[in-house]
Amino acid sequence: MRLPRVAEPLRHRDFRLLWSGQTLTLLGTFAANVAYPFQVLLLGGSAIELGTLVSIYTLANLVFLLLGGAIADRVPRRTLIVAAETVSGVVVGIVSLLAFAGALRIWHLYVSMAFFGAATAFSAPALGAFIPELVPAEILVAGNALRGLSRQAARTAGPVVGGLLVGLSGPAVAFAFDGATFFVSAAAVALTAARPVARARRGSILGEIREGFVFVFSVQWLWVTIFGFSLVSAAFVAASSVGLPLLVTRVLGAGAIGYGVVTAAVGVGEALGATAIGQARVRRTGIVMFLFATAGGAGFLLYGLVPTLPGAIVASVVVGFSFVSSGVLWESALQRHVPHRLLGRVTSVDWFGGTLLAPLAPLAGAVVAAAAGPAALFVAAGAIAIALTLLGLLLPSIRRLE
Repeated sequence: MRLPRVAEPLRHRDFRLLWSGQTLTLLGTFAANVAYPFQVLLLGGSAIELGTLVSIYTLANLVFLLLGGAIADRVPRRTLIVAAETVSGVVVGIVSLLAFAGALRIWHLYVSMAFFGAATAFSAPALGAFIPELVPAEILVAGNALRGLSRQAARTAGPVVGGLLVGLSGPAVAFAFDGATFFVSAAAVALTAARPVARARRGSILGEIREGFVFVFSVQWLWVTIFGFSLVSAAFVAASSVGLPLLVTRVLGAGAIGYGVVTAAVGVGEALGATAIGQARVRRTGIVMFLFATAGGAGFLLYGLVPTLPGAIVASVVVGFSFVSSGVLWESALQRHVPHRLLGRVTSVDWFGGTLLAPLAPLAGAVVAAAAGPAALFVAAGAIAIALTLLGLLLPSIRRLE
């Protein structure tokens, strides 16, 4: 029986292992994403502490990203992924033990977020460059869409699981669950038998990082999208990390389970988007990619303009559908148009650009939310996303991207 186009990569054993491992670790991560803000609030934290938590993660990620991309082009990418998952499992396991013992403090959460940010800086470029080693070039879009589906399934189920664990047993149990998934995922990736593409050693690490930047700035659609979207990403981080917990708890009057449902709705939208884009054949990648991002901005407006539980759920679906569809097309464009020997470094520059303003974004979001309310924060974030993505469509290099 012929598989749907989006499921074709599952014919490949190594991809199945990576996909299942990533699905599981993302399930734990999204469950912990419910636990972290509620743990901060239980410890007496406010919007500023919530913003600081995310800022520390993004700052650590930003500091190590370029090094992570260069390393990903030097060593087996599988090795980096396994190491990052293992370190993350150890860190969140310690957080869980401290929480069970009643000894957890907010500064412990800050330290754990610094470790997570650094670990992601090495694993994310490796993951982006690992996919072409697992599936043929002709099904790259389907591979990225299916990998996206693992994130969407986890985003849907993880917050519900996290909300139930936090609501019924407390954050410590959610942290323990997250730690276990990291270890299982590391084992799954370690079992892959993919053979890395040969990569010759060139010069110094700094020289290789510079080579990645030189390539990015030699291609207009590449650098404009990467660094233009740094503002869109900052608006997204500010609203989702600070505005959403406050909107759900203080404006809508819901608790951990309600927050889990709203964030799970993002996963539903992402699953729909990844399935649709994985089945489609898109010719004008640049135009479609930017239009999807514009629709995501409209979803953010909806959070602020219709501050009700049904409105937040619908907005979550729209945001999830739009941003995952845009993201799958973007990853596929990188994998098709960037030389494989540079892919780890260009991916790290992409993440670097996306997180360039992220350390400041949650703090700025906390200030806006404190002064004008979380609904106003979402309106501002949506307006920024819509304006910037429409401006990007004015560039011929983006409109011509296939």
